[in-house]
Amino acid sequence: MYYSDVSCNVENTLEKIEELKIRELLPIDWMGLVTISQEGKIKIDGEKKYENSKSLSIIAYLQEIQLDMLGMEDGDIFKISEDESFLISPIRVYDNYKVFYVCYSSFQGYNQKDIYILEFLTKVVYENVLLNHEKIQEQNYLHNVFNSIESSIISTDLDGIVTMANQATVRVLGWIPDQIKRKLIYDSMLDENRKIMIGTVEYVIRNNSTFYLNELMQGDKVLKVVTSPIYNMDEEMIGVIFITSDITKLKMKELELEQLRQFALMGELAMGIAHDIRNPLMGIQGCANILKKAFYKDPEYMDFIQPIIDEVDRVNEVVREMLLYATMTKKNNSTMINLNEVIDKCLSFIKINKDSKHINIEKKTINDLPLIKGNNVQLQQAFINLLTNSIQAIETEGCIRIETSFLKEEGKILTKVIDNGVGISPENIDKIFKSFYSTKPKGIGYGLSIAKRAIDKHDGYLKVNSEVNIGTTFEVYLPVRKELSYE
Repeated sequence: MYYSDVSCNVENTLEKIEELKIRELLPIDWMGLVTISQEGKIKIDGEKKYENSKSLSIIAYLQEIQLDMLGMEDGDIFKISEDESFLISPIRVYDNYKVFYVCYSSFQGYNQKDIYILEFLTKVVYENVLLNHEKIQEQNYLHNVFNSIESSIISTDLDGIVTMANQATVRVLGWIPDQIKRKLIYDSMLDENRKIMIGTVEYVIRNNSTFYLNELMQGDKVLKVVTSPIYNMDEEMIGVIFITSDITKLKMKELELEQLRQFALMGELAMGIAHDIRNPLMGIQGCANILKKAFYKDPEYMDFIQPIIDEVDRVNEVVREMLLYATMTKKNNSTMINLNEVIDKCLSFIKINKDSKHINIEKKTINDLPLIKGNNVQLQQAFINLLTNSIQAIETEGCIRIETSFLKEEGKILTKVIDNGVGISPENIDKIFKSFYSTKPKGIGYGLSIAKRAIDKHDGYLKVNSEVNIGTTFEVYLPVRKELSYE
């Protein structure tokens, strides 16, 4: 066709004409819809052939009279009566082309009564086609809206058989609509979710109301599912509709905001506590050292004095880390930094602080690493804390490897800290960056929290992958500034 108007569906139009039993009213050997462009090109869009019909000869006739046909207006009937007869009526008139309904009879000429019949039928068909056009447009509009919604929409009957699903179902749930239609929806669900959703549907049907499931885990996604009843024209419940949204990013943002609130609160608290207890600690430590010098020859007293000094040192370490944590909220004095140099300094510090363990430390960094803009001290502290965590995770002997690479397409530098220590259990993965949380007997619970906070302040992010008794990998992503050349 030369036109895109969906109301001019050829087969639909011709079928409607046939339904009106036009061949009982008019002698017709051939009928069809024909488009003539302003340039004079003729195309038969659709046709119904009966006995003695010759499409090629019909086109030849239409070529001869195309100028007369192009001059026709809506409602005109064009008649040719010689040995063969045509009745022609325009049903679409546009600036660049016209669409005609053509009747052809090879044995009988058309009379005035035939013209009236065709005029009446043409108007009826035209109205029917317009109505069908509105219906198709509405269906297309609703279909487009249905498939443009970001949430997955799935409807089922009361037995749970899928009747309809939109395209977002692929992205949100990983289910292809055509593959789940006419199948039980529960068959596509994970085992742990199947029981939950069956209970949800039972609730909706039993109470005739909507049920909101705010968090449902589907693999690594967090989903929100709204389940509601579907009604027919008589307000009878005939099915259930599931509207599922992927809220994984939203939950991550909520978690990040909560962590920022914790950081701010803990920073203020840490600063206050550190200043309040540092001076008394210095006094206690000074007195303990005086006592140690006075009674160093008396083991009976030394058994009490030395623990005091050790514990004060430990509390001082806590105070030091609390102050470091608090200073993360201070002004960020940024400079251009070569991350390889930061890592070298961290490794130099770590190699002499391995707690007498037999640990092999390996380094694999790339040359010509782009510079990043950041605070040297904060980044050193972050990587020292990650490396310290790896050392603490290795009980007696093992290996720690640190790697750098440049992700050019993402504009980020990736640094991995890999160990073969005891690993982190799945239930603890989400807790390790929280302040005061530690799985180590003498752990303070600040190291990883400080590392994450430092990375966040550099617009980076930190990932962790771990398996118990296999090891842990920390991945640090830091952005290269846009004003720097990646080449």
